[in-house]
Amino acid sequence: MNFRTIVCGVLVITFNFFIVPVASAHSSQPRVEINMERLNPGGIVDVRGVSFGMEESVTLALIGSGVEISLGELIADAEGGFMHIAVLPSDLVEGTYYFRATTSHHWVISPLLTVWGTAIVEGGGQGLRDDDDGLLAPMPTFAPAVPTISVPLAPVVATPAVEWNPNILILVVLMVIGIVALLGLRMRKI
Repeated sequence: MNFRTIVCGVLVITFNFFIVPVASAHSSQPRVEINMERLNPGGIVDVRGVSFGMEESVTLALIGSGVEISLGELIADAEGGFMHIAVLPSDLVEGTYYFRATTSHHWVISPLLTVWGTAIVEGGGQGLRDDDDGLLAPMPTFAPAVPTISVPLAPVVATPAVEWNPNILILVVLMVIGIVALLGLRMRKI
C-alpha cells in the first residue's frame, strides 16, 4: 500500500469525525428562552429552559450591570426542560439584563432583556383587601406617565455556546500520533 494513500485515508477519517454529529440524548445544546425583549420594572417574564439534563438541578439568576438576583433552584423535567415565571423587582434600575441558568455541566444565558420605564405596581398600591371591600367596587388602575411596553413577543432564543466533545479531542490526538508514527516508519525505509 502506498504511503500517500495511507496518509490520505487517515486524514479523510479524521475529517469525518468533525462532520458527523456526536450522538446525544438531546437534539441540541441547552438554551434559555424568554418571551419578552422589553419590560417595565415589576413586570412578568416567562423563562424557559430547553435541552438540559433529565431531572437536572438548575440555578436561575437575573444578571445585570452590577446586579445578580437569585431566582432559586429548579429541577428540569424528564425531557430536560423547565418553565419559570419571573416577576422583576419593582425597584429594578433601567438597563439590560439576562437570565443565567447554571448546572453542574452548563452555564447558559438568555437573550438580553431591556428594563425601562416606570414600575408596574400590583393592586394599585392601596394595600390588601379585607372583608369590608365590595367585590364589585371599582378597582384602581395604574396609569403611568411614560407609556409601558408589555407586549408578548415570540420566544427569543440565545445562541448556545459550542462545547468540545472530549472523545473527539482524544481521537484527533491519537490520529496525529498515528500519522507521526507512519511518517517515522516511512523515514526508516528510506
